[in-house]
Amino acid sequence: MKIRVSYGTAIVLGLVHARQDVAPTTAYLLFDRGCIGQCSFCSRAHGNERSQKLARVIWPEFELEQVLEKLTTPPLPFARICLQTGYNPASENELKRLARRFIKTGIATSVTLSPSQTALAAEMLEMGLDHVGIGLDAASKTTYALHKKKSWQQDWPPLLDLLQKSGDRIEVHLIFGLGDSEEAFCQRIQAIIDSGGKISLFALTPVNGGNPPEFAAYRRMQAFRFLCEKRLIRLEDCSFSDGKLTALPVTGETLNKALENGDAFRTSGCGNCNRPYYNERPGQLFYNYPRPLSAKEFSEAMATMNLAEE
Repeated sequence: MKIRVSYGTAIVLGLVHARQDVAPTTAYLLFDRGCIGQCSFCSRAHGNERSQKLARVIWPEFELEQVLEKLTTPPLPFARICLQTGYNPASENELKRLARRFIKTGIATSVTLSPSQTALAAEMLEMGLDHVGIGLDAASKTTYALHKKKSWQQDWPPLLDLLQKSGDRIEVHLIFGLGDSEEAFCQRIQAIIDSGGKISLFALTPVNGGNPPEFAAYRRMQAFRFLCEKRLIRLEDCSFSDGKLTALPVTGETLNKALENGDAFRTSGCGNCNRPYYNERPGQLFYNYPRPLSAKEFSEAMATMNLAEE
């Protein structure tokens, strides 16, 4: 059996010989037996197994046994395995067998699933998964129908139920840039957090066309997500104008301190996750910083948000 490995992960494992300026801190793997999803933003949708890319990342294939050996040879190169998957219910039994192999390594293992697979998510958590990521992606009924081609009424209520039962082990993926207003996006963030879940925040990567979000808006969403998870702010205490976040209830030095030297602008997800270059090419400004920010980078990110001082 072969499995796809992110290019950066393959470098760390010695499967590919190349240099990288920021190494992944999680082993990112991809299991896809022909995704039947129709996500507008994904190059592997509609069963396109020929694409070697997911987001901006290249995923070469290697033998599973070789990958397992590299992952478990001391000193362990990674503290977490993230098994990303294509949505295909016909391959769920094979996915469960594969997940068990990774769980048996003793390395914390996460699996990403579709919102239509909440029953499978609960079953796999019982198997011993550390976390499950759920690719909700869109933040509202309208954008969900437009970009996921699926029913919000069918998928959101079961996800909400899963969050209420296992929320501290669920990371909901949200993509900013699909057409949701900042206010609608913040509403969904808060609803997920209030239900016990956490957020893995992504910027739209326009591999199938479209435009990435403006950095100012994305930085505001990062700050809101971070402060909301820290229980430092509530949506109703923020100011919006025509759907745009214009002010937070904390400002000045209090806000600087609350954002923890830029941690708010780093990759959000399961522990040890940094996802370098999922949303940008090397050399471009990071949407999600995969490493600590310099003082200059933090200052620039703060200024970019362009929030009012209330």
